[in-house]
Amino acid sequence: MQVKLAAVNRRRALISSLAAPLAAVAACVLAGCPGAATTTTYTPITGILIRSSSLVAGYGCGTAAGQVYQYAALLSYINDGGPPGPVEYSGVFDCYSDGLFSNLPADDAGSLSFNVTIVAWNQASFPAALQCDPQDSDQGEAGFTTCPGDSPDTVATEEGIPNWITNCTGTQQSGISVLAVCAPLTPTGSGGSDGGSDDASSGDAASTAGQPVLVDTHGFVTDDGGTLVCGTDYQTVRATYSGGSQSGSLSSQCPAPLSLAPTVAGVAYAITVELFQSGTDVAQAACQATASASTPSTASCAPATAP
Repeated sequence: MQVKLAAVNRRRALISSLAAPLAAVAACVLAGCPGAATTTTYTPITGILIRSSSLVAGYGCGTAAGQVYQYAALLSYINDGGPPGPVEYSGVFDCYSDGLFSNLPADDAGSLSFNVTIVAWNQASFPAALQCDPQDSDQGEAGFTTCPGDSPDTVATEEGIPNWITNCTGTQQSGISVLAVCAPLTPTGSGGSDGGSDDASSGDAASTAGQPVLVDTHGFVTDDGGTLVCGTDYQTVRATYSGGSQSGSLSSQCPAPLSLAPTVAGVAYAITVELFQSGTDVAQAACQATASASTPSTASCAPATAP
């Protein structure tokens, strides 16, 4: 399997790994260097890796309506469990290719944590404007040029109506490419097979399909002014929800977001979130969100309280 790497990120990795050795060589040429052996500084490679095989599980890759053809990843910085910032990096990848973003710098607050929004298309829905032709990437000695999907603004403008969507999280660590933790792909109601999920309930069948409602699970404030943090105070998150004629429940391992789908646009969803530590219910929070027809909605939650 060949990993497709967004050109902008390949350039960053190459520049960072070669800059120090080249500077040392230039200094020797100008000032002269002793004949003793010299060493070069090694910059550990890091990055965020999206594993294709896990991402498309249940759908597979191919050209059929219910199969993933290509997907886009859009990365935003996150800080201390707060909401994601604006999209800073993007890439469009073939379904069978892992998505890799290398050596991304910290933001102004020093964060190396990212929210990754994934949108995916079947072949019929994939926008031609995002196609990366062979000549758009590695030009050999001529260098690199960017593919259309390497520009977040281009992806936002040209993405059309994806068939699936999900959210992932990941924090860069020195020396390794960190696997992004992703919730399952969720059908958007625009023609992709739902892999067995039901459409919006029959009472809402004539309504406009909504985008998923997401509950961020990185952390929850408490009613005494503290904060419960994923991994330290809880590991598992469970939600029960209702809205319109719909109701259901779902769970995930934090920090993967809870993703309520399918939804109906314009319907307000009431969500009760429970946090579990080693099987023990440690806190509950009441959340709410109104589904949108165009973009996923992130629920707002009241302070968590003891069960």
